[in-house]
Amino acid sequence: MPKLNVGDMGPCEIVWGYGDSAAMYLGEYLGGVKLTMVTTVHDIQEEAAGDAAVDAIYGGSVMELEIPLTRSTLAQLDEVLLGDLETSGDHQYLVIKNAIGCDLYDLAKSVVIKPFCGDDISTDPAEWIQLYKCYPVPGMDLTFDRSTQRIFPTKFKVFVSKESGQEGDFGTIGMPSGSTEYGI
Repeated sequence: MPKLNVGDMGPCEIVWGYGDSAAMYLGEYLGGVKLTMVTTVHDIQEEAAGDAAVDAIYGGSVMELEIPLTRSTLAQLDEVLLGDLETSGDHQYLVIKNAIGCDLYDLAKSVVIKPFCGDDISTDPAEWIQLYKCYPVPGMDLTFDRSTQRIFPTKFKVFVSKESGQEGDFGTIGMPSGSTEYGI
């Protein structure tokens, strides 16, 4: 029986800015990494058919990537919280900004999701998912008690690409061979 080239089950590694020399592994997560797509459909109706649809037209799709990050470094959080990494003496700290009024598409980068097999991250681009244009929408869920692990539930807005050769596309399931530039 055939199976999904991205695997049927298991964890993954997420690379933010794939294809850029500054690409970054986003780190550990707790809970499921979720890639969702919801497509709307608008019914076409005719009075003689009552409430029944006589046809339908696609209204478009919305795609989102959710990553519940945990045990992240300040550099990783700087990328997904839209912060400002500062240095004071011999330590660093992250200033958390209030993001208002910024166009996200121009800041968006490629995200690649690579499945695990055992302890090994896939090195086969045919098993990867690439999202062409994504940008994080920051989030926190920091509970301070004796049993709740703290996470940064980061959602990435996935845009349709406006780039040449990718116009109107979200990305790919599987990637062409030779897609391992900046091999993160």
